[in-house]
Amino acid sequence: MQFTTLNSAEIRAGKVTVSFRNWKRPHVKVGGVYRLRPNGAVRVTDLRMVRLDAIDAADAARAGFASVEALAAFLKLPTSATVTRVELKLASEEQLASPAALSVEQALARLNATDRRSAKPWTAAALLLISANPATRAADLAPALGWETQKFKANVRKLKALGLTQSLGTGYRLTDIGARVAAALASRA
Repeated sequence: MQFTTLNSAEIRAGKVTVSFRNWKRPHVKVGGVYRLRPNGAVRVTDLRMVRLDAIDAADAARAGFASVEALAAFLKLPTSATVTRVELKLASEEQLASPAALSVEQALARLNATDRRSAKPWTAAALLLISANPATRAADLAPALGWETQKFKANVRKLKALGLTQSLGTGYRLTDIGARVAAALASRA
């Protein structure tokens, strides 16, 4: 998931450490690492539901707002509404690339599960394609699998969520664990 926020620059600068969201259910989890736009990452350190009228001025300021009223106006909610309070800490790109530090066996099991849920198996082909063509545009890789570019990107995000791939300025590369998983897949073929 990409953590989109009004004040990503302030989060990267360490000035904003809390975000308030109008979510019916949390879209993040404590300990999860999420990308910021256009770069950077954050780790969620606390997550709870709070009423807007229970937020104090200090928390509103930690979220980048001059007042609780300004926060409520931004969210377009009455002060009686309940929102999700997300506490954030800066994280490194490496933490984003390997969120769970899976073993090769665990990663292979997750890939098998993904393939079972898919119309046809694709994970090995996609990993091996990226391994053979690092830093290659998605639009150039997608046809090799018979996919549209957007489908390719969506599936690579699934591999990235497992910590197997990393996005580059142009294209992708395998992470260390991704390379070990690709080697295991290649040896089985």
